[in-house]
Amino acid sequence: MGRPSTGKWVQDKKYVLPGKEDCYIYKRPGSAVWQYYLSIPGEGEERKSTKKKDEKEALDFALERKLEVMSRQKQGLKARRVKKMFDFIDDYLEEERKRVSPHVRKGFITQETYRIKSHHLNLLRKFYKGKSIRLEDLDYPKLFEYPSWRQTTTCLLENPIPVQPPKTTHTIKTELTTIKAYFEFLLNKGYIPAEPKFAKIQSESLRVNRRDYLSARQYAQTINTVRAWANSANTTPSQSYNRKMLYQAILLMTNSSLRPGELRGLKWIDIEPNTNLDKDQQKIGHLIRIRAEITKVGEPRTVQSPTTKRFEEIRKLQNIPKVKGKPFPSVPTELQNQLIFTKFGHPDQPLGQGTWDRCWKEIKELCADRYWGNKKISWYSMRHTGISFSVSRGVPLLLISRNAGTGTKYVSDVYYHHESESKQTWDTLNQNRMFFEEIQKHKEDLLVEMEEVLENVDTE
Repeated sequence: MGRPSTGKWVQDKKYVLPGKEDCYIYKRPGSAVWQYYLSIPGEGEERKSTKKKDEKEALDFALERKLEVMSRQKQGLKARRVKKMFDFIDDYLEEERKRVSPHVRKGFITQETYRIKSHHLNLLRKFYKGKSIRLEDLDYPKLFEYPSWRQTTTCLLENPIPVQPPKTTHTIKTELTTIKAYFEFLLNKGYIPAEPKFAKIQSESLRVNRRDYLSARQYAQTINTVRAWANSANTTPSQSYNRKMLYQAILLMTNSSLRPGELRGLKWIDIEPNTNLDKDQQKIGHLIRIRAEITKVGEPRTVQSPTTKRFEEIRKLQNIPKVKGKPFPSVPTELQNQLIFTKFGHPDQPLGQGTWDRCWKEIKELCADRYWGNKKISWYSMRHTGISFSVSRGVPLLLISRNAGTGTKYVSDVYYHHESESKQTWDTLNQNRMFFEEIQKHKEDLLVEMEEVLENVDTE
């Protein structure tokens, strides 16, 4: 009998290669099944069952494992069997968790992005039916079929999540970005010899994937209804405050083309007068400094916006005194770092997500069936509506791109088709010639209040 390095007694130790003590088989006392011991240079020891009772079969099993280890190490790969695929998914997500930042920064991700990555890798677990495999057994042809599996498979049972085909192939391409990053992580760690390839999948065009927007007529109808809802007398003080704040939020998004996250993250210090405008224009137009930490891309930008009246209304809603002699937005110095959209009675707290969701649900119930038709309108649609309105007025592409904080190609692909669409269906969308004549007066003007122009739209 011999004693392995763990200190446990073994019986009938047999060396795989006589003269070398780095690999042998043995039996534990009272067991009929052979175990194997293998020393892996630079990685430690491996002790596992051969699941063989026959000595020769056990020796062949251990020799095959030793040769496999030698081959993997020669390729520069890890050889020791310690973890399986799902264990490494956990390791990858733990690495990603270290990059989570409360706001967008280069080299970091947001908590929401981390959540989405976790969801994507849960789909990969589902693809393997919840059964973790050894990385040595990675089936590359099987992984190649992942896109087809996602397009055709429906399984509403858990373990780990229910799954059904997504509405767009763009969703699958997003999932593949995360899954490819995971396998790149394994490759860089030396656990796999090559990254898997996946079947090509044709994504829908930007035009197909675009978020819906409101036509001029639909927007005017919606604003009239939301205004009445916001000014309803049958509300509590907190309900009235929330409704009026959300009404102003819609007007701000459509006129400034801000993203929802940018809007919610605004502070009073971000609002400035535009001294390049004459005094009359400054009553309408001003600047919004979008800080890097609240943008989608992590880069600051300056927005020109015709929303002076909107911020004045919000200041009054919050009972913030106007400081005479202080430039717009004329709030006290001590409040400049306060968020603009805050909770009723708690100016130190942001307006809660529940309030945004609840009020939007009420707005949708009032407007969706009456005005929106089959369009899927969301908070983001207000930004989309604002940019589309700028396109219809003929504002130059570069100006729209800079103000909206998105690339010129994206604006051209996603938004500029509205110009031709609206011309083709002008009478249907806008109902009267007066509207067309009115917007021609503002052609190429960046700062135009939509509501002022839309006064000429027949919304009945």
